[in-house]
Amino acid sequence: MTTAFSVKAAVLAAATLLLHGCAGLQATLGAGATASATAAAAATPGGGASAARPPAPPAPGQPPAFATVVKDAKKTDGLFTVWQKDDKVWLELKPEDFGKPFFLSPKISQGIGEAGLFGGTMIGRWGQWGRSQLVQWKKLHSHVQLLAINTEAVAPAGTPEGHAVRAGFSPSLVGSTALASAPHPERKTVLVEANGLLLGDLLGLGIHLQRTYRQGYAFDGRHSSIASVRAKPDAVLFEVSAHYATASIGQAMPGGPPGPVPTTPGGLPDVRSLFLGLHYSISALPEQPMAARKADARVGYFTTNTLDFSDDLQRTPRQRFVNRWRLEKKDPSAALSEPVKPITYWLDRTIPVKYREAITKGILAWNPAFEKIGFKDAVVVKVQPDNADFDTLDVGVASVRWMTNRDAQFGAIGPSQVDPRSGEILDADISFESLSARGLRALRSQVLAAKVAVDWPALMQLPPSSDERLAELMARRAADPQACEHAESAAEQLSYALDVLEARGELNPDSPEAQQWVLDYLTDTTMHEVGHTLGLRHNFRSSRIYTDRQMSDPDFTRNNGLAGSVMEYAAINLPRPGERPAYAWQTTLGPYDYWAIEYGYKPIAAGQEAVELQRIAARSAEPQLAYGTDEDNFLGIDPESLHFDLGDDPVAFAGKRLDIMTDLLRRLETRVLKPEADYGVLRRAVSYAMRDAARAAGIAARQIGGLRTLRDHPGTGRDPLQPVAGEQQRRALELLARRVLSTEALAVSPALQRKLAPDFSERGDALFAGSVNVATDFPVAAVLLELQRAVLGHLMSDSVAQRLLDSQAKLDRGTRGLSLAEVYERVSTEVWADLDSRGGDIAAPRRELQREHINRLAAQLLRPAALPRADARSLLRSGAQALASRLEGASRRKGLSAEARAHLQDSVQTLKAALAAPLVRAGA
Repeated sequence: MTTAFSVKAAVLAAATLLLHGCAGLQATLGAGATASATAAAAATPGGGASAARPPAPPAPGQPPAFATVVKDAKKTDGLFTVWQKDDKVWLELKPEDFGKPFFLSPKISQGIGEAGLFGGTMIGRWGQWGRSQLVQWKKLHSHVQLLAINTEAVAPAGTPEGHAVRAGFSPSLVGSTALASAPHPERKTVLVEANGLLLGDLLGLGIHLQRTYRQGYAFDGRHSSIASVRAKPDAVLFEVSAHYATASIGQAMPGGPPGPVPTTPGGLPDVRSLFLGLHYSISALPEQPMAARKADARVGYFTTNTLDFSDDLQRTPRQRFVNRWRLEKKDPSAALSEPVKPITYWLDRTIPVKYREAITKGILAWNPAFEKIGFKDAVVVKVQPDNADFDTLDVGVASVRWMTNRDAQFGAIGPSQVDPRSGEILDADISFESLSARGLRALRSQVLAAKVAVDWPALMQLPPSSDERLAELMARRAADPQACEHAESAAEQLSYALDVLEARGELNPDSPEAQQWVLDYLTDTTMHEVGHTLGLRHNFRSSRIYTDRQMSDPDFTRNNGLAGSVMEYAAINLPRPGERPAYAWQTTLGPYDYWAIEYGYKPIAAGQEAVELQRIAARSAEPQLAYGTDEDNFLGIDPESLHFDLGDDPVAFAGKRLDIMTDLLRRLETRVLKPEADYGVLRRAVSYAMRDAARAAGIAARQIGGLRTLRDHPGTGRDPLQPVAGEQQRRALELLARRVLSTEALAVSPALQRKLAPDFSERGDALFAGSVNVATDFPVAAVLLELQRAVLGHLMSDSVAQRLLDSQAKLDRGTRGLSLAEVYERVSTEVWADLDSRGGDIAAPRRELQREHINRLAAQLLRPAALPRADARSLLRSGAQALASRLEGASRRKGLSAEARAHLQDSVQTLKAALAAPLVRAGA
């Protein structure tokens, strides 16, 4: 019977896997294993062994007696009593445990240092390979299932609506196994073998490995084990050593079909085999769910969303509640009181001692915001002792951990896990990558210049160029709404700033001052990630609240920070050449942070909450509380919700950063390197400079056709959709024309280009590690051309044309906005400025940019259906006719090289062919 049941269970699991796509169902395989039938001992009510007469053997097909299974097993009391013997682990489940919700928290305790498999990673609600969720035990005859409760929809139990919800929404199966024992004669408890539940691919990591490497990796139960188990009054914690393997390794075949090719992990002794440490916690939920607090789009919190079907008269069943910790005053009547339970962050013992003070400073920096709403020492920091008997991955232990990965992947992350019933944050684990903050030299050794093919539109934060790109970005964001690139980008900003100041002779890279910059970076990043673990989302509009004069004042920036919120991606605050340095980092909370904490955490009586929350949120129109988040950024319409801008004048800031880049390139031409250095130092500095210039260009480009999208409710006196002022758009257009598209823009001298050799050791390492994107040369002209192409493509895009034309209808009479004709004319004038000279040749880089302009013009003329508005087509056609005439005349002038003359003649033919092509109308 046992064998037959195992086969039936496996078949059922495979069928359900096909229907539901749940990788966790693999845990059902092998669930029919039972304890040895030769064990014989009776258990006393207290669980101890007795010399009483051995129990009768079980009936055929029935599980053995409780005492038989646990004979000689070690007992540990906790949320569930745990029994261990050799490699077997059993959980003792009480009758009341069945049907009761518990919290399942999965984490990766040991990874492989790449592919997103990092030791110390929390898998949150949006986890890529499985997620934290509410689960419950369900007994089916002699079988036990661990089900994931569907929390998507709610309605009062026992009501017609509750019955409808239950019928309409399915749970999912996490794992299942056969009952390991008959009920205990006195306690009526039963044993469930944890091996059968946990020794499977619950998180779908096998699928992830297959997709990442295009290899046949699969979970190997034979060499997997439960490494340890601990029981606490409110949780049971398992450490699983999960083995994944493949019998063969696929390789890319020369001349094979296009598409993804097989690769292998880079840091394994043998790529056919790898172990992942998986940390599972099953814990009790709060008996009384925390009172949920309604979310408001004007204040940026991560939310817990449900479909509430208890009232059909609501406009929508969707309800949104902010994610927050349960914070209650010990003395509710006191103006300032300690909390009943503070938000405690444990510094994991993996954090280097020299960084602990800077990280602690970043955590405790949030306390002033809580003091303002009546909490004293709401946030507490403790250090995990070296001999601690707990793991900071344990559920309910908020922590900061230190990671060592093969290559820097994310810098730092701050995910959390929440109770879906209320939005209460139950756990949070911040992780720092050592490669992002190890020290000055490590930061400066990042090999960005080896990758010539940069995604310039993404770096410049330009809007998606197609519906497919937009769908890709939205899918990526939906998969992980808590994704954060702050630490990685801030580390690059740090490295660039150190290059700039060293080139100016203002900072010695080996000085204590330089080391303090690294510590300030850690404090800045810690504050940002702690904000995420308090429930806060990014705020990319907050960088606009201060003036350039304030940003240049060291005292002001040290006391007030650089932006209105630490949830910003603030650019490092660099002075222009010759100006006095200001404070570079955001190491203090901004006004938005105080306001957001007030909304989420202020104690409010239940009867007054709706009115008080509305009062707090209604302050959103105050300039210092400006808020815009990820979707405001990646949709590409709003010119204020940007990364790495500073100050209330974005065009002036972009010009300032271009000035800094130009000065740096000039200084690098004559920089004398030490004999022990290598030319990779210059290559990295130029690479960082170009990337920063691209960001500056993107800030200006986003102003063209920009539409401010404010989250105001009625009554603020501000309209929610506001076109950018025409004068600001013209300034941005002029900056792009002169500083990015012109003949002198972004110039790197031949002398400097000849010195941009790679770090040959790093090049060798990359080659032998299998990298296919290794460059010996650094083709400056090609890199700059791609940047120019991105700007040109944006200015000539259908989306910008449509927004410029649509904006005219939003302007009051007498208001002069930027017209589409102005954009087309200014772009054409700058790109073809060479035609205005009376003689001379056209340089090769200019010909490349001009050809890009011609190709785009021709493509838009030949694809009229792609143009959103008639005016756009008319303007392009008129401009193409005028340009063709100019090119035809210029092609006959003296002083042109053969290449330049052929370029002009071919450009004329391209335009004439496009203009002469018959119009193919839709539906014709």
